[in-house]
Amino acid sequence: MLKKSNNYSGYILLESLIALGLLCLIIGSYVSLNTFLLKKNKQATNQLLLHRVLYEKMKHYENHGGALIQDIHIENRNYQLRFYKTENKLIKVEIIDEKESFTIKKE
Repeated sequence: MLKKSNNYSGYILLESLIALGLLCLIIGSYVSLNTFLLKKNKQATNQLLLHRVLYEKMKHYENHGGALIQDIHIENRNYQLRFYKTENKLIKVEIIDEKESFTIKKE
């Protein structure tokens, strides 16, 4: 008759531990990648908001004029907008928030 071989008593435990380790590695890399992408998305959203505010205020300044330094409060964020003029010509516009700034120069 056929004999059953019971030499694999530790094999199933080892195989399960390896599979669990690989699963944890895959889940850990997914979580870290997801966190990285969420941070990049937030930075891109903040930068887009900065450019949008600059565009809106620049259009308003071109059409209606205004102060050379403006403090702006939009969506719980504070911005400072500065217009630089020489000889009644706009040469530079700068917008600054708490973390970053963006400048447009006319050359």
